[in-house]
Amino acid sequence: AELAPALGHYVKLISTTKNHQKSKLLFSLLEYGVTNNFVSARLVCETLLKCESLVYHNEDFWCFSFLLINKIISGIDYKGVRDLLKTILDKAQGIKSAVNVAVMNQLRAVQNVLETIFDRNDCLLPSYLILDELQKKLPARGSYPHWKFSKLISSFIDSFRPTAQMVSISVFMDIKGDETAYGRSKLLPVVGHSATLGNVWKLDPVTAKAPLRGLLPYNKELMEPQTSLLKYVLEQPYSREMVCNMLGVSKQQKQRCPVLEEQLVELIVSAMEKSENEIGSMEDGGPTQLLWQHLSSQLIYFVLFQYASFPHIIMILHNKLLGRNLRKGRDHLMWVLLQFISGSIKKNLLNDFLPVMKLYDILYPEKEPLPFPDVTKASSIHALAVTSVWIHLMKKAQVEQISLQRRLPVALSGHLEYLQNSLSSDNLSHTLNTDYRIPLLCNAYSTNQECFTRPMAILVETVQGTAKQQASLTGGVVSGPINLYL
Repeated sequence: AELAPALGHYVKLISTTKNHQKSKLLFSLLEYGVTNNFVSARLVCETLLKCESLVYHNEDFWCFSFLLINKIISGIDYKGVRDLLKTILDKAQGIKSAVNVAVMNQLRAVQNVLETIFDRNDCLLPSYLILDELQKKLPARGSYPHWKFSKLISSFIDSFRPTAQMVSISVFMDIKGDETAYGRSKLLPVVGHSATLGNVWKLDPVTAKAPLRGLLPYNKELMEPQTSLLKYVLEQPYSREMVCNMLGVSKQQKQRCPVLEEQLVELIVSAMEKSENEIGSMEDGGPTQLLWQHLSSQLIYFVLFQYASFPHIIMILHNKLLGRNLRKGRDHLMWVLLQFISGSIKKNLLNDFLPVMKLYDILYPEKEPLPFPDVTKASSIHALAVTSVWIHLMKKAQVEQISLQRRLPVALSGHLEYLQNSLSSDNLSHTLNTDYRIPLLCNAYSTNQECFTRPMAILVETVQGTAKQQASLTGGVVSGPINLYL
């Protein structure tokens, strides 16, 4: 019990000694005491490091102290070495980077101790624990202590990069000539075949960041939100289950994921840009048409199970499209929204759908009625989707007895008039084999029972009649589906 105070007094005496040889002798006596087990190596090291006079300006005391620590530190257990490392790093950070070579002896003395602790062959302390302490003491890149220690510390941290790479599946080496660049996100999951139930592709549902464990020196881009990865998976067909597994959400949780909303919007904007650059129409069933159909399916699913909020998606989309002149994809976008609105507006409040009105202002600003589409082509389904959405919104407002102070955009006046006139057309039943008027009316009035009954009855009657006709021609077996594009 009396050894620690006595040792502290002895160390304080050494620190005030100005004679180099005398200091050397007194330190040799300390080493002798440790070697012959009169005093523990840990107590000596701790006493030296706690001494207030251990400053780099006191050259002899500083250099002899770290020289002795370097000699006897091997006799300390790993917990003790870890505690000493914390203090040594604090001492190292106390040396200003502007200090020049005049204190090189003091710097070299500290470096020798750090090299001994960092040496994996000496096994003084598990390397991961050293890394842990370094990451805690040096949280920001470039905040190393004096430049004399920078190479030693950075090399030690970099030695863990292969380990970090092994446990982060989304990053692997991209070899270019003789150079090896870490952190190129090239490895992507294969939807339907990757280990979707494992943790390798997991992302945080709020931040979309990978749940990296430990303080390994992961590549900088792995520390950022992995939105590109999420967007890539979202864009793939049949990817809904994998997206849910990646974000760790389930149907029972009903957890809203803002990052999912943002990436759905990014895909929609991307689809609009592709439509803008597309040559030709949507009649050929090309990749852009398939993308819009896929987005419709994704939107319905994720909003239906409350992983995404429809009003929030529309507001984000509005902000993304503001100031952009994307005209070719606007009809396809409204067709996607129509798929969700027509099926859900009856069960939800009108307020959930009113943000769609903002899209009319930026997507259909024309001051003259738009040319009417050719209803003999399937593209007319998309062209009239925006008017169909308007009809659904007005019907919902009527049901809730809400007066909307909004007028139909001038650009759509001809479309609405055509749909209203088609409802009362005498030859409506004869149009199913010539144009798309029946599907157009079904899309527009599916929430208005009075208007929906007639076109739907014609459609059902025609389908049943065609099926009976095919059955009679094939001996009771239907040879194929009726070709109706809705």
